[in-house]
Amino acid sequence: MPSAGEVEQFAYCAHNWWLARAGRDGHDAGSERGVEEHRHLQEAQHLVERRQRDYRDGMRWSFRILMAATSGTFLTLEVLYLRAHPLHFVFLTTALLLTSLSAALLAIALFARRDADRLEDEHGFVHGEVQDQAWLGGQPLRDPEWGLSGKPDYVVETEAGVVPVEVKTGMTPRTPFPSHRLQVACYLRLLEANGAPLAGHGMLTYPEGVFQVAWDDGTQADLRATLERMAAAQAEGRADRDHGHVGRCRGCARRRFCDQSLA
Repeated sequence: MPSAGEVEQFAYCAHNWWLARAGRDGHDAGSERGVEEHRHLQEAQHLVERRQRDYRDGMRWSFRILMAATSGTFLTLEVLYLRAHPLHFVFLTTALLLTSLSAALLAIALFARRDADRLEDEHGFVHGEVQDQAWLGGQPLRDPEWGLSGKPDYVVETEAGVVPVEVKTGMTPRTPFPSHRLQVACYLRLLEANGAPLAGHGMLTYPEGVFQVAWDDGTQADLRATLERMAAAQAEGRADRDHGHVGRCRGCARRRFCDQSLA
């Protein structure tokens, strides 16, 4: 069962994918930098999740305490003007303290929201309610029907539904690379197969741009065709270079192992 990363690798270059399956190590300075950048991304993502939870909890408790303070104020007024109870100062002081606590929690919540927005902007996150990774089960998603596995960098919840997001740390293209689009397509299919209410698209974020990948008939057909080509290559026992781009070979991490390189 190929992973979404393998689908992206195959779409980039089928022979590169085959060399990876053969155990040819593709680690270089660029790939190590990518791993490190993704580690920082995950840390930032978890921080955004915490800030969003702080915001939700702060708003929830702020309004609860404000309701209690309002009730206490009305009780104080009732006691003061209708019964002249000697403890009305205690009731009033309690109400004022609750109101102050509510205001403090509201300020903390708004600060957490602002901090989450700042982190999203700094790291190119797609704005929305970041879903806790526990929602993904902690393990890669699986789709036996299409024979896929994988897990997106993160998932955001919007009014239209959930959106898988893949973050790329390299150069920003004018339009998304086809291999990257297929990787997002894998996540869309995996989420759909696992019952997620899709928004109908996924997102690709680069350092200087964000692109949408529609989950339409064309994208689904491209993904199915790629999976069929991968299955055929496995059955045949080989996969040759399927492109004529010198630059792609020049930037390939497995170029030193490749007998079909153009560079």
